[in-house]
Amino acid sequence: MNESAFTPANEADDAIDSVVSIQLSEDKMIAYLIISAPHNGGAEATLEQVMLEVKDSDVSIEVDQNAISQAIASKNYGERAIIARGVQPVNGINGIVEYHFETSGALSAKINERDEMDFKDLGLVKNIFAGTVIADITPETPGEDGMDVCGNPHKPMPGKPPNYLLGTGTILNEDKTAIIAAVDGNLKWARDNFAVDEILVIAEDVGPITGNIDFIGDVQVKGNVFEGFSVKSKKSILVNGTVNNAEIIAGGNIEVKMGCVNTTLTSKGNIKTGFCESTTIDCGGDLTSSSYVACDIFCHGTAFAITGKGVIVGGKMTCLKGMVFNTIGSESYTKTGLTLGNGAILTQEKLELEKEEAKLTEEIGKLIQKIDTINNAKKKHGTVARALEDTLATSIRARFKLSNELKLGRKRIAEIEASFLDNDNLHIDARKAIWPGVSIRIGSERKKIEIKHDRCRVEVDNSGEIAVKPITGSI
Repeated sequence: MNESAFTPANEADDAIDSVVSIQLSEDKMIAYLIISAPHNGGAEATLEQVMLEVKDSDVSIEVDQNAISQAIASKNYGERAIIARGVQPVNGINGIVEYHFETSGALSAKINERDEMDFKDLGLVKNIFAGTVIADITPETPGEDGMDVCGNPHKPMPGKPPNYLLGTGTILNEDKTAIIAAVDGNLKWARDNFAVDEILVIAEDVGPITGNIDFIGDVQVKGNVFEGFSVKSKKSILVNGTVNNAEIIAGGNIEVKMGCVNTTLTSKGNIKTGFCESTTIDCGGDLTSSSYVACDIFCHGTAFAITGKGVIVGGKMTCLKGMVFNTIGSESYTKTGLTLGNGAILTQEKLELEKEEAKLTEEIGKLIQKIDTINNAKKKHGTVARALEDTLATSIRARFKLSNELKLGRKRIAEIEASFLDNDNLHIDARKAIWPGVSIRIGSERKKIEIKHDRCRVEVDNSGEIAVKPITGSI
């Protein structure tokens, strides 16, 4: 402030005291003290004078008494001294979303364990389990109120809410601080949000463009599966086209509408194909195809080939429950092997058990010899060294354990031998014909087909041998 504002017209004649003034900034966030100079022996400003002026002003917050004392002592007349400051509001913080996965949908080859680029692993599939956190959400904050020197509140600018969208198969957690997967599936970025698809749909072929597929849910391939590639699923797989020299593995069912060539199919459920050629199959349920040519097949259920050609020719097939085909073998007497029932599996198990039986018998014999030797020494001398007593106790325990294992093994061998006699309801149907060159095993029985049989059933008859019987009625 200009000092002349405090100077009266008759300054030269009268003593003029210092004048104290309180001014506020435009936003009332700062209070200033201004002291005019005394004239003609007038009184200097005092702390009491300033405090009375503060009391009469609009200032309602505590003032800085040190600043006031310094302003009085410095005698910087006419200058503004800050004696109080308001509290500035603290603006809110914007909410943020922190994604834990790449939002880019671009595919790129991954680095394998040998530090090499794996061009069959392009990252197309991102398996995610229900409950997995996709993104953490930090909510906005409202900010903190401020206050001017007059005690009036100053409102802050609140933070903006976090910007996110929930895609299909995603939800917020209970306190809305995270986006989580609602289902098991494939995580994908869909322009402005993450989504989780329970079914993975490959709109084209599985090959160099897609890389291998390994998914926790159902897989649908609209095209073919190319040579050298694989499709794996914890659930079921559907391929609309063909599978050529590839691998298909499913925890559920497999269906290949066109067919398979030089391929491996492994399923814990049913398998259905248009045709199979030079294909290895491990089917946990029933198997259906129009033809099996030179395949290596194990089927835990029943195998069917009753549509189209309905033929099995060449290769070998083992089924635990049954086989129903139109034609078995061919006019050229192609070597074809069929095993029905669990005889082959049980035979292998029986062989392993018999080997184990011989091994256990030998070990038990050695233990008996050791036990007898120590017991004879005790009878002769009345006592033996502590180490021999320990060896005796250990040997007795081991003999008991091995004897129990031997007993269980022999019981299982007896069960297997009994099962060889139970071939009821096991049969192979040839609705049109079965040709020479076909060898058949049912249980422990074997038979080679020497002549062509039309429309027949192969089963174990009352004599315990495999017989080929004509089918007279409908089947």
